[in-house]
Amino acid sequence: MLLPIAIVASALCAPVSTAQPLVQLSAQNARVLADSAEIAKRARNLQASFERRRRQMLPRFYIGTADHCLIVGRFCEWHPNLKDYVVPDEGEDIVRARAQLLRDLERASDALPGDDWIIGQRIRYLVEGHDTSAVSVARACRATKWWCDALLGLSLHVQGDFAGADSAFALALQAMPTPMRCHWNNLSPLLDDDVRGTYHKMSCAQREAADARIWWVADPLFMTPGNERRTEHFSRVLHTLLQQNAVNTYGSSWGGDLAELVLRFGWAEKWTQEPSHSMYMESQPAITGHEREPGYHFFLTQRPPDILALIVDSVFDIYQFPPREQYAPMYTRGFVRLDAQVARFRRGDSTRVVAAFDVSNDTIFGKSKFAAALVAMGDEATTPSKTLVDESPTRNVLTVSTPWKEQLIGVELLAKDSAAAARWRSGFAEISLDSGRISISDLLFVDGAPSLPADLTEATERAHGGTEFRRNTRIGLFWELYGKTPTDSALPISLTIMPIDEGLLRRTFRALHIAPKLTPLSLRWQENGAAGVMSPRSILLDLSMVPAGKYSVRLEVGDDPKAVSSRIIEVK
Repeated sequence: MLLPIAIVASALCAPVSTAQPLVQLSAQNARVLADSAEIAKRARNLQASFERRRRQMLPRFYIGTADHCLIVGRFCEWHPNLKDYVVPDEGEDIVRARAQLLRDLERASDALPGDDWIIGQRIRYLVEGHDTSAVSVARACRATKWWCDALLGLSLHVQGDFAGADSAFALALQAMPTPMRCHWNNLSPLLDDDVRGTYHKMSCAQREAADARIWWVADPLFMTPGNERRTEHFSRVLHTLLQQNAVNTYGSSWGGDLAELVLRFGWAEKWTQEPSHSMYMESQPAITGHEREPGYHFFLTQRPPDILALIVDSVFDIYQFPPREQYAPMYTRGFVRLDAQVARFRRGDSTRVVAAFDVSNDTIFGKSKFAAALVAMGDEATTPSKTLVDESPTRNVLTVSTPWKEQLIGVELLAKDSAAAARWRSGFAEISLDSGRISISDLLFVDGAPSLPADLTEATERAHGGTEFRRNTRIGLFWELYGKTPTDSALPISLTIMPIDEGLLRRTFRALHIAPKLTPLSLRWQENGAAGVMSPRSILLDLSMVPAGKYSVRLEVGDDPKAVSSRIIEVK
């Protein structure tokens, strides 16, 4: 009988026996929270102390007077000629101070592994010090999941793994709160005036749809895996978040002006100070942040059109000044335009693309080893068709077969020593195939005159490298006709060489009757209309008949509707 009583007594006493551990646990939690708050506060104080010490130890450097200053809030953004100066590196004292800060942040992160701010600052300063361990530290992150993914994206981006960074940022965007994702995807600060107004009125969902094409067209090089301009943007957005709740090197409070400058031009990679010239003792030196240079404007000055044929190489203004935004790819010290000749030829349901370039006389590529690529894409969601030559000769012809009728095509070069990158990029409309009417391929200029190619294979081998030609030379012109007309019909063909872009001086001389009026050169002939479904054609042109300048070479075949193909060339 004692057993039941004992059981009842035990049950009645149970609340009393467990009350004391609960009180102890609550007190323990309070101590843990207090300790956590103290650790977090100390980490912030250490970061602030480092930045104050850094400002005092910055190398002194006088950059000169700004010749063109872009005022954004409290700051002046300007880009002097890089040839005129070299920004000094930070001193060993700053390197040692940052290393000590990183050790302190590592201990704080070990104590508080879930603290977003501490792990964020740790990655920030590892990246700043070019420490490759940033990737492994980001992979071990135990803070908020999307925040860790974003930190990994930044770490991969600065090490040149753009595809990996793209994937990491995509995971972060997918998991972050919707308002935050809308902020990250907002490209308004980067867009030119003609585009920004329309874009700003879009909803977040509409922006995400528009962003896909904007980023596709703004990708500096299709030959590099991933989209480095997109991952650069997300890295910049992350930098604004890392800095807004921390002390910065300027010693200024964080604001929208600093955030805008980081988004448009990137974060500073170097810092210098210029002693104050004020008579007041308490005046502070002027702090200058130096982003990576030279930067280039890879965005279109208009919204990327839905029709790819409207995107031509000339609408890219990578040297825009003053720039709305700039990006300096880390894999090259310079970015230049490439003169390439690109032509397309239909092969059933596919298209054969031929691209030729010649950089033998180029001051960089003529002396450096470089990779070359021909890349074609139907839209931003398709896998590209690509031909990549790891070590290209200075004169080369690349070919690729694509399944797309309308496509964006790029020809790209990248020097092995990172001296320069070059590209040519343009959109193309469909070359339609209709057995009931005549259509025409693109025009392809070929070397080896006076002999002419008999087919596309021979024409490809002899394709002229680019669209520039010397005077007093003869050049072949190759094309293909597709479709048929009635057997007894004649097929009219005309070739016109029309001068364009005379230049101000030439127009002035012509208006004063000092220079003769330029007139187009035209050739006309007829052929048998029933030539076949695919018929190669070629003709020999004597360029000694035209003065130096730019010309539109236009070929018209048939009656209304005419099949038309044209190309811009320059005779020098």
